[in-house]
Amino acid sequence: GRYSILRFKIQCSIFNMIQKPRKIKVPRNCFFCNEKAKPSFKEVANLSRFLNDRGRIVGRDRSGMCAKHQRRLGEEIKRARHLALLPFVAGL
Repeated sequence: GRYSILRFKIQCSIFNMIQKPRKIKVPRNCFFCNEKAKPSFKEVANLSRFLNDRGRIVGRDRSGMCAKHQRRLGEEIKRARHLALLPFVAGL
Protein backbone atom coordinates (compact mmCIF):
# COMPACT_ATOMS: atom_id res chain seq x y z
CA GLY A 1 0.00 0.00 0.00
CA ARG A 2 1.71 3.08 1.34
CA TYR A 3 5.24 1.76 0.92
CA SER A 4 4.76 0.99 -2.79
CA ILE A 5 3.33 4.50 -3.47
CA LEU A 6 6.30 6.09 -1.69
CA ARG A 7 8.75 3.91 -3.63
CA PHE A 8 7.03 4.85 -6.91
CA LYS A 9 7.31 8.59 -6.12
CA ILE A 10 11.03 8.24 -5.36
CA GLN A 11 11.61 6.35 -8.61
CA CYS A 12 9.74 9.03 -10.59
CA SER A 13 11.77 11.83 -9.04
CA ILE A 14 15.04 10.02 -9.79
CA PHE A 15 13.89 9.36 -13.35
CA ASN A 16 13.04 13.04 -13.89
CA MET A 17 16.48 14.11 -12.64
CA ILE A 18 18.23 12.07 -15.33
CA GLN A 19 18.16 13.92 -18.65
CA LYS A 20 17.14 12.00 -21.73
CA PRO A 21 19.71 12.00 -24.55
CA ARG A 22 18.68 14.29 -27.38
CA LYS A 23 18.24 12.84 -30.84
CA ILE A 24 20.22 14.40 -33.66
CA LYS A 25 17.87 15.35 -36.50
CA VAL A 26 19.28 14.15 -39.81
CA PRO A 27 17.44 14.89 -43.05
CA ARG A 28 16.09 11.74 -44.70
CA ASN A 29 17.65 12.06 -48.11
CA CYS A 30 19.61 9.00 -49.14
CA PHE A 31 22.95 9.77 -50.80
CA PHE A 32 22.66 6.86 -53.24
CA CYS A 33 19.00 7.55 -54.13
CA ASN A 34 19.88 11.18 -54.91
CA GLU A 35 22.89 10.16 -57.03
CA LYS A 36 20.90 7.30 -58.64
CA ALA A 37 23.84 4.99 -57.89
CA LYS A 38 24.45 1.78 -55.98
CA PRO A 39 27.08 1.36 -53.25
CA SER A 40 30.14 -0.35 -54.67
CA PHE A 41 33.24 -1.64 -52.89
CA LYS A 42 35.39 -0.03 -55.61
CA GLU A 43 34.27 3.51 -54.69
CA VAL A 44 36.19 3.77 -51.42
CA ALA A 45 35.70 7.54 -51.15
CA ASN A 46 31.91 7.16 -51.08
CA LEU A 47 32.04 4.26 -48.60
CA SER A 48 34.41 6.04 -46.22
CA ARG A 49 31.84 8.85 -45.81
CA PHE A 50 29.69 6.37 -43.89
CA LEU A 51 32.42 5.26 -41.46
CA ASN A 52 33.03 7.13 -38.21
CA ASP A 53 36.47 8.12 -36.93
CA ARG A 54 36.94 4.67 -35.36
CA GLY A 55 36.15 2.89 -38.63
CA ARG A 56 32.67 1.69 -37.61
CA ILE A 57 29.70 1.76 -39.97
CA VAL A 58 27.38 4.68 -39.20
CA GLY A 59 23.72 3.76 -38.65
CA ARG A 60 20.73 4.98 -40.61
CA ASP A 61 19.70 7.40 -37.89
CA ARG A 62 22.99 9.27 -38.35
CA SER A 63 23.56 8.89 -42.09
CA GLY A 64 20.02 9.51 -43.38
CA MET A 65 20.16 6.50 -45.72
CA CYS A 66 17.16 4.49 -46.87
CA ALA A 67 16.89 0.90 -45.62
CA LYS A 68 17.70 -0.71 -48.97
CA HIS A 69 20.92 1.24 -49.49
CA GLN A 70 21.97 0.93 -45.83
CA ARG A 71 21.86 -2.88 -46.13
CA ARG A 72 23.79 -2.78 -49.39
CA LEU A 73 26.27 -0.27 -47.93
CA GLY A 74 27.10 -2.63 -45.04
CA GLU A 75 27.78 -5.49 -47.45
CA GLU A 76 29.98 -3.34 -49.68
CA ILE A 77 31.97 -1.90 -46.77
CA LYS A 78 32.62 -5.42 -45.49
CA ARG A 79 33.66 -6.50 -48.98
CA ALA A 80 36.06 -3.54 -49.24
CA ARG A 81 37.50 -4.37 -45.81
CA HIS A 82 38.08 -7.96 -46.88
CA LEU A 83 40.02 -6.73 -49.93
CA ALA A 84 42.03 -4.33 -47.70
CA LEU A 85 40.57 -1.22 -49.37
CA LEU A 86 39.11 0.00 -46.05
CA PRO A 87 40.40 -0.54 -42.50
CA PHE A 88 38.62 -2.85 -40.08
CA VAL A 89 39.65 -0.58 -37.19
CA ALA A 90 40.92 2.98 -37.43
CA GLY A 91 42.64 5.26 -34.94
CA LEU A 92 44.88 2.75 -33.16
